Amino acid sequence: MADAAAYRRVAESVRAKIEAGDYADNSERRLPSVESIAKDHGVSKQTAHNAIQALATSGLLHVVRRQGAFVRERPRDRAVVRDRTVYRDEIGYFFDKNAQNWRAVSQPRHQIDPAPDHVADLLGVARGENVLIRDRDMGPADSDQALQVAISYISLQVVAEIPVVGGSETGPGGIYDRIEEHYGAPLEWHETVSARLANMDEQDRLAIAPTAAVLVVTREARVLRQDGSYLVAEVNETSMPADLFAVSYTVQRDDSAAWPRDVGASAT
Repeated sequence: MADAAAYRRVAESVRAKIEAGDYADNSERRLPSVESIAKDHGVSKQTAHNAIQALATSGLLHVVRRQGAFVRERPRDRAVVRDRTVYRDEIGYFFDKNAQNWRAVSQPRHQIDPAPDHVADLLGVARGENVLIRDRDMGPADSDQALQVAISYISLQVVAEIPVVGGSETGPGGIYDRIEEHYGAPLEWHETVSARLANMDEQDRLAIAPTAAVLVVTREARVLRQDGSYLVAEVNETSMPADLFAVSYTVQRDDSAAWPRDVGASAT
């Protein structure tokens, strides 16, 4: 119990120094050696090692064999705040205003495979049915590190009606412009935001720890057809490290919360 308390004390001390920016004065953001941390905190090398491993497991540090521990870029330095607004620039629609210049940091992947069950349900296709999957790693234009994994799912019926959405070159505005042009109606979007632990694929692509959480935005792109019915033309699921992103929006009043209040109606 004493050893456990000691390594937690050391881990919290090192975490506090990281948050204070104490290790940001060198370009590598390298921590002192385990021996130095042990001496500074009056603990054994094993206790200091356990503290460093705990911080690495939490995603705060990156440990390189025979080189030491390095502080990952601090979340508050590059956090992206999402809101509930869709924007447009010369390239097309986008949803993260302060990630407007982000681009695919690796070659996009296209494949035909079944969608996850919850995505199939949203698309209105049978579970296990093949769909078109467009898969991209997104990040800042000046970086090769992905900060978002964005996967689009499109039913093969929509691909048959609009073949260009299945190609590598979808033209100005991308698939959303092609869908609106085909149906002659504006898209509407509905998003659900959730959180979970990163899966193995996300851990690899986002370079995050196995215990790291991801924020997942599941977005349905709906369009009104000429017969008056709505079609979910695409489902996009974007996952991102939860410590780098936040969701911010204005809270709206329902009619039941109108102001000024009807004092007489609420009196007992």
